[in-house]
Amino acid sequence: MNDLAYLDPPIEVLAASPRLDMILSRLRSGRMRPFRADFPISRASSEALLVDTKSLDRETLDHFIQNAGETVRPILVLGDPAIATHFSNAVVVPRDRDLSVLRGRLDAVTRRSARMFELQLRSKTAAAFGVNLPAPIVETVPDLLYLGDGSSRFLALQAALGERGITVTAAFSAHTAADYVKQRVFAAILIDITPETKSLDKLANWVSAAVQSFEDTPLLGLLDPSVVPTPAFESLASHMSDVFDHGTAARDLAAHVEAHGRRHAQRSVVTLGDAALSAICHPDTGLYSQRFFEVHLQNQITLSTERGDPLTLLVVCDPQHDRLTPRERSLVADTILSGVRETDLPATIDPDTFAISLPATSYKGAVHICERLFRGLDRTTPHLASRLGWRITEKRAYHDSERLLSEARSGVYQKSRMG
Repeated sequence: MNDLAYLDPPIEVLAASPRLDMILSRLRSGRMRPFRADFPISRASSEALLVDTKSLDRETLDHFIQNAGETVRPILVLGDPAIATHFSNAVVVPRDRDLSVLRGRLDAVTRRSARMFELQLRSKTAAAFGVNLPAPIVETVPDLLYLGDGSSRFLALQAALGERGITVTAAFSAHTAADYVKQRVFAAILIDITPETKSLDKLANWVSAAVQSFEDTPLLGLLDPSVVPTPAFESLASHMSDVFDHGTAARDLAAHVEAHGRRHAQRSVVTLGDAALSAICHPDTGLYSQRFFEVHLQNQITLSTERGDPLTLLVVCDPQHDRLTPRERSLVADTILSGVRETDLPATIDPDTFAISLPATSYKGAVHICERLFRGLDRTTPHLASRLGWRITEKRAYHDSERLLSEARSGVYQKSRMG
C-alpha cells in the first residue's frame, strides 16, 4: 500500500455545500483525513470536529451548540469566533486559507483535549478513594517568548501584555530563541513574521528540528497578510497552534494572546502532601500511592482503548535494588515532580521504584520525557543519575494494569545516557 493518508489525523467536518468540498480539499492538502459530519454529533467521540459557520444557518448552529453540550472533544470553528465561546476546548480558524496549515493547531487542541480527559478521569478515580480533587484549572498566566524583528509593533505589544501581567522575553534571531528555550520553559512562543523578516528558512528549519523539545509549548503566529507563502513560510505556519493578523490593534492582540496563552499554559505539578490526600498519596515522597496508581492505570487503559490514544508507562529504579536513603528518595521524587507534565501521573511503587503513566504519549515521547528527567537528576545529583535505570513499556491490546505494570518492572533496565 503506497497511500499513507490513513496515517493522517482524522477530522470531522460540519459544513454545507458548496463550501464543504472546498474545505475537505484544503484539509487533505494539509495532510489531514477529513470526513463529513452527520447529525446527531457525537459527544463521546475523541476526533476533532471542524464547524464552518459561513455555510451553516443559525438554526443548525444553535442545534449543534445545544446538542454538543459540555464536550471536551477538539472543536475548530471556521469563521465566527463567537461560536467558540460555547465550548471549553475550541480553536478559532479565522480564514479559509488557514485550512491547509491547520495541522499544528489541531495537534495543540488535541493535546488540550487529552489533558482535560485525563484530569477529569483522575478526579473520578480519586472520588472512589473518598477524595475530592480540585477542579482542573485550565488557565494560568503565560510567560511568553517573542521571536521577531523588535520593531515599534513589538514595543506596543509588550506594553499591552505587560498591563495584563504577562512577562515577555524577546529574541531577535532563531539562535537566541534556541538558547532561551534550552534555559527555561515558556507557556507560549509568539513568532512575528513580516515581508521584511530575515532568514525565514533558518527560522523554519529551527522550528521543525526543535519542535519535539517544546512539544507542549504552543507556537502563536503574528502574520502579515502580505507575506508571500513560500515553502519555508508554509512549513513554519504548519506548526502554529494559533494565528493572528498584523492589522490587529496592540490591545486587542494582547487580549487574544493572553486568552490563548492562558488556555495553553501548563501549570507546574505540585507535591500532593496535604493530609486530606493521604488516602491516595505516598507518605514519604508526596507522589501518588501504589494502590491509587494501579486503579487509575486501569481507568487510563480503558480510556486509551476507547479513544485510540497511546499510553506509555515509565519505571525508574536502581537495577541493583540497593535501598535509597530517605533523602535520595525525596530528591528523585522532587526531580520527577518538576520534570513531568500535568497529565503525567507519578507514583511510588515501593520504597525504591517510581512509576509514571504517560497518557496520549508514544514510546518515542516517553523517551524524551525520561531523558529530560535524567538531565534534571544529572544537574542536581549526578550520583543518582548514574545509579538509576529506566524501562519504558507501551500499552498493547492485551494489557490490563497489573500486566502492564508487571512487564514495565521486569526485564533489563537501561542506564542513563547523559554525558
